[in-house]
Amino acid sequence: MSFALLALMSANPLVNANVDDDTDQDDGTMGSEFPHIPEPMVFDLVRPLGVTRGELEVNTLSQYKTQDNSVEWAPEIEYAIRDSLAVELELPFDNATLKDYKLAIQGTLPEYSHHFAHGWQMIGRYARHESSYSADMLYIVGYRLNDRWSTLNMLGIRGEDIGKNLHLEGLVNLNVFYAMNENMVLGLESNKAFSGSHWHYSLTPQVHLNFTDQLSLQMGSGYQKHQDKRGTFMLSSRLIYTF
Repeated sequence: MSFALLALMSANPLVNANVDDDTDQDDGTMGSEFPHIPEPMVFDLVRPLGVTRGELEVNTLSQYKTQDNSVEWAPEIEYAIRDSLAVELELPFDNATLKDYKLAIQGTLPEYSHHFAHGWQMIGRYARHESSYSADMLYIVGYRLNDRWSTLNMLGIRGEDIGKNLHLEGLVNLNVFYAMNENMVLGLESNKAFSGSHWHYSLTPQVHLNFTDQLSLQMGSGYQKHQDKRGTFMLSSRLIYTF
């Protein structure tokens, strides 16, 4: 992405979301109408909070890891089956190998407003090569501080090897966003999973670009570290199209 394109997009004034306009479909990058908070790139939502029935999104996350020159990518389809409730099917790949089958459901809890929204997310995963199941349960909370600054955070628990040797991990996803204008958002995302003294985390600065009402792109470069492994840098992107 050239500096000329970024400068052109930055020149547009910031325009607040019309929170009463359910036809606004630029929420792949810019966030839902309630309260118009962007989504993180690496650990994304199943559609934004406050989703409207019938909204459909397809996207693909790609991550290139410099340590072993591997590429992980995951096409997803997300659909709102009713207001404030959405489901997702995701197929994570490692290079050309399909690793997992992943299903998720997410709901928005009552009492959301133009500045605050919260909800829940449940994720089920089947790892093909290990023939094992895992599940995540998360609480989501987002807050818009003003026209430009917002934050979205997730706290939860993951159960690994369900039905065999159950192992539990805590999950923390923390994000802060700054809206340059209606077409560009800067963000910083951190992810951590931990169990006792074992942990792994990632930190990913990112930029979100809104090209049209339907097409958007998130991209960034971050660092990932597992406790017993050497850290690696990642180049990440998520291409999003909403219908």
